[in-house]
Amino acid sequence: MTPQIEFVFNQLDDSLKKEIIDFWVGEKALGVEQAHQRVNEIALIARGSESKIMGVCTIRDYYFKPIGKNFWYFRTFVSKDYRQHGVAIGLLSETKRRMNEQFKAGKNPKIIGIIIKVENPILKQNFPQATWPRTQFHFVGTEGDSHIRISYFEGATID
Repeated sequence: MTPQIEFVFNQLDDSLKKEIIDFWVGEKALGVEQAHQRVNEIALIARGSESKIMGVCTIRDYYFKPIGKNFWYFRTFVSKDYRQHGVAIGLLSETKRRMNEQFKAGKNPKIIGIIIKVENPILKQNFPQATWPRTQFHFVGTEGDSHIRISYFEGATID
C-alpha cells in the first residue's frame, strides 16, 4: 500500500494535533506528556486506507557540534502494522525534498541539512553503506549505540 503523505509543518490545528497524539499514545510510542511536547515538531503524516495514520515524522532545529552547524533533526514513528512497507523511507525522502525546497527559497538558511540518529539495529545491520544510495544520507559517526547520518541541502555551504 502506498501511503498518502501530507506536509503539515507549522500548519497543525487542534484537531490534527489530537489525532497525532492519540496515534502516538495508542501505539505506545510516546506517553501523553511527551506526545504533547513533541506534536508541534510534526512535519509530515503518512496515511493509508480510510485516512488512518500509518506514520509520522518530526523535525526540530538541532546544532550538531562536531560540524558546528544546524540541521533539522528528523525522527519518525511508523505503526507496527505498516513497518517494512516503505513508509519510513517515504517520510524521510519527502521531508528531505520539502525542507530542501524551503532552504533553496531562503527559509531557515542557517539549517543546512537533515540529521538522523539511527537506533534500529535492523537498519544498522542491513544498511551499512557509508552513504545510503536511495536517500544520500552519509554516516558521520556514532552516539551511544546510534549511527549518526546527515544529508546536506542543495547549495549548503560550510563557512
